Amino acid sequence: MGSALARAGLVAALACAAFGYALASPGASARACGAAGPYDFDTFEVEDYVAGYNLAIELAAAGQAVGMPYTLSSGEVIDFHYQGLKSGPRTARLPENPALRVPPSVYKSIAWVESNWSNGAGSVPYGGVGPVLRSFDCGYGLGQITTGMTNSTGNASPRQAIIGTHFLFNLAEGVRILADKWNIAPQFRPIAGNGDPAALEDWYFAVWSYNGFAFSNHPLNPNRDPLRGGGVSPVFHCFDPSAPSYQAMASGSPAFNYGDYTYPERVYGCMRYPPKKDTARIWAAQFFLMPDFTNELVAKAFAPKNFQMCEDGGFEGGCPAMDFPTTFTDTKVIPHADTTPPVDPKKAATLLGLPRLAFSGSTEVTIAGGNDGSYGSATIVVRNLGTFVAPFLVRTSAPWIVVRHPDDPLGRTIDGGVAVGKDTEVVTQAVKENRPRIAQKGYDSVLVITVIPALMPAGQSRGKVWIQPLFGSGSTFEVVVVAMKGENSFPFRAVAPGLSTER
Repeated sequence: MGSALARAGLVAALACAAFGYALASPGASARACGAAGPYDFDTFEVEDYVAGYNLAIELAAAGQAVGMPYTLSSGEVIDFHYQGLKSGPRTARLPENPALRVPPSVYKSIAWVESNWSNGAGSVPYGGVGPVLRSFDCGYGLGQITTGMTNSTGNASPRQAIIGTHFLFNLAEGVRILADKWNIAPQFRPIAGNGDPAALEDWYFAVWSYNGFAFSNHPLNPNRDPLRGGGVSPVFHCFDPSAPSYQAMASGSPAFNYGDYTYPERVYGCMRYPPKKDTARIWAAQFFLMPDFTNELVAKAFAPKNFQMCEDGGFEGGCPAMDFPTTFTDTKVIPHADTTPPVDPKKAATLLGLPRLAFSGSTEVTIAGGNDGSYGSATIVVRNLGTFVAPFLVRTSAPWIVVRHPDDPLGRTIDGGVAVGKDTEVVTQAVKENRPRIAQKGYDSVLVITVIPALMPAGQSRGKVWIQPLFGSGSTFEVVVVAMKGENSFPFRAVAPGLSTER
């Protein structure tokens, strides 16, 4: 990450100061998400995250990140195409138009509020490979994607796995979700201003909805201090001491912190006061106006009774009483546009690469118990013979089959991961104090197949492991697993003649 913040310190600060919840470590109490627990994915964290994630978000916001749907060798479809945005006021709403982009600064700020631009967990250095950042409610990666990520079967879908393993697909899905929040107006959401996607002020309700359209995020919620951010139209300082809303106490700490503000106030605040790396803003600061509650029309729209009545009705009809203006001709107040210039869609190729997966290991393994009660294992190595990041999915046919890395804790399994081509440096040790940066060319994912005896029936069992490429070229690697439990267990062994797909 450079000299601004150490990686581990950044994520610790994220958990303690920015998030209202704790980030989950693999195998921790977060395993409550879904009937089969959360998924364990590995991911790649871009080393030059400022340039890399700025570009990735700008591409995603323009619908240029990952292109059109494509079909895997299994016949399953990966579809992250950008649906476009509706536009116009309630009475003249136009249908979705893919040419209309999400203002990039809106999603840059959302991703900062959600993850501090960290795709990997705190143990993963920038430029490294390791567990994806996962929240207590199974939000994954940069966008903390929770929608559609519940584990109810034990095996991740290709779509779930690529969201959890590849930062660009994660951001593309986050932008799609935000676009959906915008597009459900006016049927299920109010409209700010003229419903103009180019106007930062008009995104207020969509931003609110990204975190859940709940009264806890209502700016006039009586449980929030009305003096936060200076009152009237509060905005989060994003921990910038130069921001007027910082309101420093005698100790120098802010009088109001992350949790004192609503979700829209946090997002808009980080748009106005973007975080810094060293002395430079990570992205360009944006100017806009927050809802002015001294204005009679705005105050009337935000009356808590309007939200409560609409909530009681399941938001059916889109809460028209909450529509509020963002243009005031008498005072010459008009909405503001994002100053981020258009992105070159050809740059998406640099964030996708041309990955090509290959595998080394046996296609049939026999895993038997030893006299000491232990069980054997078999190793598969996943390599990317192409360029940049190759995401893959791991599925098993039975819950007694486990796939993990050699040094993983017993509570962790691998549901998806990445292999990195030798064109890309992978950091294995980040710079910290007197510790130097250590990097290598590429990254091979070493997987160990073993068993959970308690989940096995007595006698001989047969199952399979599939390792499936999710982007780029390469065929699915299938491993037949034969295991024995009980007194008739054959002598301890764990290998069979191997087959490698490596070329």
